Amino acid sequence: MIRPYLPGLLAFLVAAPAVACNPAPALPPILEGYAYDGLAAEALVRDAGSVVTARFDSTLELDLGDGAGTRSYVFEVIEGWKAVQPRKLAIDGIWVPCDLELSRGAVFLLYMDGARLLYAVPAQQVDVELALLGDVAWFYGPGGQLVRPVEGD
Repeated sequence: MIRPYLPGLLAFLVAAPAVACNPAPALPPILEGYAYDGLAAEALVRDAGSVVTARFDSTLELDLGDGAGTRSYVFEVIEGWKAVQPRKLAIDGIWVPCDLELSRGAVFLLYMDGARLLYAVPAQQVDVELALLGDVAWFYGPGGQLVRPVEGD
């Protein structure tokens, strides 16, 4: 049985241009016209629905022919604050800036609004952010299980 929304989705995907990354992705208001700094980090920590550290894993491409398709970037989530994100996080190319240097195994701090990437910061540059975030609210163990530390430990 074909779900009622499937034909519309397929028509949208066929009509949609290929999106590998976005040269000018939408930015949170704090970053419109301004550089990312400690003040922006503080606002993003406050406003993001979830903040995670994640390792870049791979890309997924959907090609329906005629050159139409989309690309998603897959990250392996390590730990996070606020809302829990899935262990494997696929972010649509429309939210990923083209100047973000993605190499397999690279770790980033990702500010998320649901499945939408608000902003990404390479892990080597996140000292201020980690101080703002405090203790990890949850993480994934070696077996992939979600762990929520008990407060007071």
